[in-house]
Amino acid sequence: MNRYEFEDLISDYIENSLTLSKRKEFENYLTEDPEAQSLVDQVSYNIDQLKNIQKVKVSDHFNDYLMKRIKNEQSKHRLNPVPNQKRFLGFSPLYASLMTGFTIAFFIVGIQLFAPDKDTSISQNRFYANNPPTLSSPTIAKSNPKSQELAEAAEDSVDQKSIKSPKKDYTKQIQLVKD
Repeated sequence: MNRYEFEDLISDYIENSLTLSKRKEFENYLTEDPEAQSLVDQVSYNIDQLKNIQKVKVSDHFNDYLMKRIKNEQSKHRLNPVPNQKRFLGFSPLYASLMTGFTIAFFIVGIQLFAPDKDTSISQNRFYANNPPTLSSPTIAKSNPKSQELAEAAEDSVDQKSIKSPKKDYTKQIQLVKD
């Protein structure tokens, strides 16, 4: 017998309603576990105390009044709609406007997530896949009106000598796998 079975059978043991085999098993558990006897004594004491409690006399309609009171208390805690307030699809005007705002915000955020900008680079790549772009291409001329000026420049306008990028030596920082 385990502890849960023991606790389930305590009241039956006290009332002497166990079968003989269950009673012997219960008493064996009592001898094995010293705390079990104190638990049986506590439950027996509580049962005796409950039997000795003074009974209170109530009116015949007590249960009816109690049930009415319980229903009234429950109805106070529910959100009761205002009787003369117009509703939109079952929502009060406040909740309808909030729901509309959330729906619009959700829609805008969804558009921004799934189509942030109409990027034409993909369509341009498809256009130029078979024909490489040239300076006379109409889409390049439309997108950059100064393309002719750039094509006519004799040399690069950026002075490479003024921009000096130091070359770093990474040989001491790089370690190969087989070193």
